[in-house]
Amino acid sequence: MFIVLALLACTPEPASIKFEGADSITVNTLDAVDVSKATVLDKDGNALDPQPTVTWSVTPDTVAKLDGAKVTPVGAGEAKVEAKVGEVKGAYKFVVALPDKLEIAGYDAAVAWTALGTAQLTGTVKAGETALEGQAITWASSDPAIVEVDAAGLATGKVDGKATITATSGALTATVEVTIGAVAAATAAVE
Repeated sequence: MFIVLALLACTPEPASIKFEGADSITVNTLDAVDVSKATVLDKDGNALDPQPTVTWSVTPDTVAKLDGAKVTPVGAGEAKVEAKVGEVKGAYKFVVALPDKLEIAGYDAAVAWTALGTAQLTGTVKAGETALEGQAITWASSDPAIVEVDAAGLATGKVDGKATITATSGALTATVEVTIGAVAAATAAVE
């Protein structure tokens, strides 16, 4: 009995919780993400061994919710992901910045295009005014016989006429109307 009490008296107490990675995470989708690994430290900054069980919580639940060992975004905003062991707490910021705008650049409607003319279109997905990296964009032409567009957004005029090029990323779409040939020259002259 005395040995058990002596061992319990020597067990270091949790003093802080350290997270692996940044103290703020920003996500741009509604896909679940793993909860950051938390390490419970003693007062000297050493990892406790064995690690005690950490209890997780996420607030507010209108931005994200806890789903097992993952945080699932549910709406745009900022949430706090908190880890707790006894009275010791640690938290990090969980920002959900959902795409809400898709913009197309690389085509000037005032410039006349001829058959076989090309333009490299680019799509930018944004959350508010912030450009989001790594967002997949697909391209399509309403009439590939007039204007063809490849998977990278390179548009090529084929014959005189008008066609609409559409960029799509998730639920977002953006379009530009492209005019090829004599019709384009007349349009440019009028403007």
